[in-house]
Amino acid sequence: MTPKPTIGDKIAYYALRTLEKPIGIMPTSWMWRIGAAIGNIAHKLAKKRKLIVQFNLKKINPDYSADQINTLSKEVFRKSFGNLISSINTGCIASNKLTTLVSFSGQENLRNLDPEKGAILLLFHMGNWEALSRLTPSFDTDKQVGAMFRPLNNPLINNHITKSREKEGSKLFARKRGLIQASKFIRDGNILAILADQHSGNAGIQLPLFGQETSITPLPTMLAQKYDCPIIPLTLSTTAPGKWAATFAPPITIPKDLDKTEATKLLVPILENVMTEHCSDIFWLHDRWKIKHSLKY
Repeated sequence: MTPKPTIGDKIAYYALRTLEKPIGIMPTSWMWRIGAAIGNIAHKLAKKRKLIVQFNLKKINPDYSADQINTLSKEVFRKSFGNLISSINTGCIASNKLTTLVSFSGQENLRNLDPEKGAILLLFHMGNWEALSRLTPSFDTDKQVGAMFRPLNNPLINNHITKSREKEGSKLFARKRGLIQASKFIRDGNILAILADQHSGNAGIQLPLFGQETSITPLPTMLAQKYDCPIIPLTLSTTAPGKWAATFAPPITIPKDLDKTEATKLLVPILENVMTEHCSDIFWLHDRWKIKHSLKY
């Protein structure tokens, strides 16, 4: 049941609707640079979050010196805030303008999919990942594309964004309530995108990532096994302020005879490769290994 919007929800909603047009007029590169400047400030002031980022980065780059980790963490803050702030802009600009900001490669991996089967897009919190839901018309496939998402706390803004994205061709499924519909969507031969790189809590499986156990979602492999469909990793890297490159990797097949844990293990090298290759683009402000309680501030 959709919660009744509060007065604060209504104020935020009408503020968003008022600002959408002026924000959409601004160059995306300006918005990205504004975000990057905020990231620079946050890197200096958000000491607790900086420690988490640096812990994460040290896991990925164990041979880096303290100075190298500090420099890399600053770049993570810049890119993370730049991409987050620019996502406000890319959510408002015209579709034909958005397509000029993102280049695509590896689309043959979509074209060559079995027309009778669905597929899983394995997504990562990197680059301007919020823009992907608007870019599905640019995917080189006849299949419909949908995505699992976490509904926003503000029901008015959530409904507004959901309707806007679905109007442009994407189908959105709420992470908890929409799993049955999402499963049917794949069964019918469509493509479902799932963000799979962050800590999955009790719903995940404890597996080592860069040598330390953490919770990894089994959902992509479970659906791939159930519907006999491939998993295609999709990265979105920042190439310049307000510019990104989307790359579809070759499809991966998950053997049906593996149990849930062994199947999910197959995601680990994919996660590690992407997190290593695109280290400064990943949203490392998330406490990936849930070590916050053990850090000394």
